[in-house]
Amino acid sequence: MNEESSKLLGSLLLFTQYFFEKRTGREFIITRPPSRVPHAIQICRALTKVFYGETKRLLINIEPRSGKTELLISFICWCLAHYPDCNFIYTSYSATLSTKQTETVRQLLMLLEFGKLFPWTKLDPSSMAKDDFKTTENGTVFAVGAGGSITGRGAGIKGVKERFGGAILIDDILKPDEAMSDSVRESRIDWFSNTLISRRNNGDNTPIIFIGQRLHEDDLAGRILKGELDGYKWEELILPSIDNDNNILIPD
Repeated sequence: MNEESSKLLGSLLLFTQYFFEKRTGREFIITRPPSRVPHAIQICRALTKVFYGETKRLLINIEPRSGKTELLISFICWCLAHYPDCNFIYTSYSATLSTKQTETVRQLLMLLEFGKLFPWTKLDPSSMAKDDFKTTENGTVFAVGAGGSITGRGAGIKGVKERFGGAILIDDILKPDEAMSDSVRESRIDWFSNTLISRRNNGDNTPIIFIGQRLHEDDLAGRILKGELDGYKWEELILPSIDNDNNILIPD
């Protein structure tokens, strides 16, 4: 492992900045709000705690258009750069959106720079679908829209407790125009409770990460905050657009 590989493996934020520029040709801008820690730094810290096993359930609430999905995409790739056998399930409110994000994961993993820095993590050429692909070490990334079938798929690695083995990632499980529908909200919560949770290969050792905006007092995040779903204490990172001292999170 060279010095640059080691540096990027040591920091999710540096990894994100480096590969965002390589993939898009643009700088990954970290906002600098007065009197508040930049949200990208806070989110990277929280995700890093998940990777090191300090957090098993993570809830992040933040406004849209904040770069949160880019950070999740980088998190998956960063984890696979560490351990190419990790298994991930990525879900959003639609299959199309989930597939779009996992396609970006695949594109990042296929970058020439990624291959040079992390040659031990390679995509399996026999499994290259945008929404379902694996590494040569049997790591997997699977995309599913909220409410979709996950039969035969799982996140994490059974029996692995001493290190990270993958996670379930939930990125905005509800569309804004669905938020006022009691039936849609309940269907998302039921799917989470009865389907998604059951896809943990390693039980409670498989982390679950929820990130998204709040859309209703009784949405999935609201139920999690009330402790009404899985009986597990979730780590909470609540990032209001304006805090109690009127400090803006994203000034731009």
